[in-house]
Amino acid sequence: MCGEEGVAVREFLTEVGDKWTILILVCLSQAPGCRARFSEIEKVIPVISQRMLTLTLRNLERDGLITRELFPEVPPRVE
Repeated sequence: MCGEEGVAVREFLTEVGDKWTILILVCLSQAPGCRARFSEIEKVIPVISQRMLTLTLRNLERDGLITRELFPEVPPRVE
């Protein structure tokens, strides 16, 4: 691989190359409808801290790899 194709692959691997990102993406891909709440991800990956889960989810959302949906309910629900 060389040129633009190689750069694109390298950038993708940089984005998803850490262990938490990969585990979260696998968890979401196996969830019903590829959707999960924060607490559901925590249950599947119990060794991840809340802080690291939050940071990783924010980074994935920032990079456009996942979307966050807020439901206007009481109490608020986010998937």
